[in-house]
Amino acid sequence: MPSSPRAPLFGPLPIHGVWTAVGLTRGQFVAILGVSVALFVWVGGPVWTRLHESHFVRLTVSYGVIPPAVWLALHRNGAARPATVLAASAVVALVKLVVTAGLLVVVALARA
Repeated sequence: MPSSPRAPLFGPLPIHGVWTAVGLTRGQFVAILGVSVALFVWVGGPVWTRLHESHFVRLTVSYGVIPPAVWLALHRNGAARPATVLAASAVVALVKLVVTAGLLVVVALARA
């Protein structure tokens, strides 16, 4: 079995993955996802202190940043077409959904 190329910063995260199929580099994908998750955690105060409040604003802001960030990254890569931006935004948003849902479950269980 051939080994996949890896970079030291992200360790076991391979260079090629779902982000490659939508025209993003691994670093761009991780950066956009990281900013989006950070916004979810911090907009309106730390999520763990407002667990049972409405998350509408934090959700709107954290998902709203994804398409412009994806467009900027794809524009930089020379691949900013509407279908590609839509596909890449959907991939980032789906991964963010899983990450933030898992985060909320962990926080809720820790506070219980």
